Amino acid sequence: MRDTAGDEENGREPEIPMTILAISGGYWLYEGEDLLNDLLFGNGTYPFQVRCVHFKDVIEMNTFFGEGFTVSTLWRINPDVVDRLRRDKLLVEVSPIED
Repeated sequence: MRDTAGDEENGREPEIPMTILAISGGYWLYEGEDLLNDLLFGNGTYPFQVRCVHFKDVIEMNTFFGEGFTVSTLWRINPDVVDRLRRDKLLVEVSPIED
């Protein structure tokens, strides 16, 4: 992970270290597994922003990632954790087209 100190002053957006996927009402961790405990227990490097890429369904996800991609190999994230991120204004919600 690179040092992002001063990025906002230099016109760059700070790095978002974790990405989750939202598909049909469920959430899965896509990137940032090394930060999962910090997120769940609220310690270590937490608070940090988390990107949430919204897919309307599995068909849209497969169109974006390709047919071989499956969420069954990813950690499932409790919706209450996502609600906490949203409430704390740490959730950056995007569509796959914007990402």
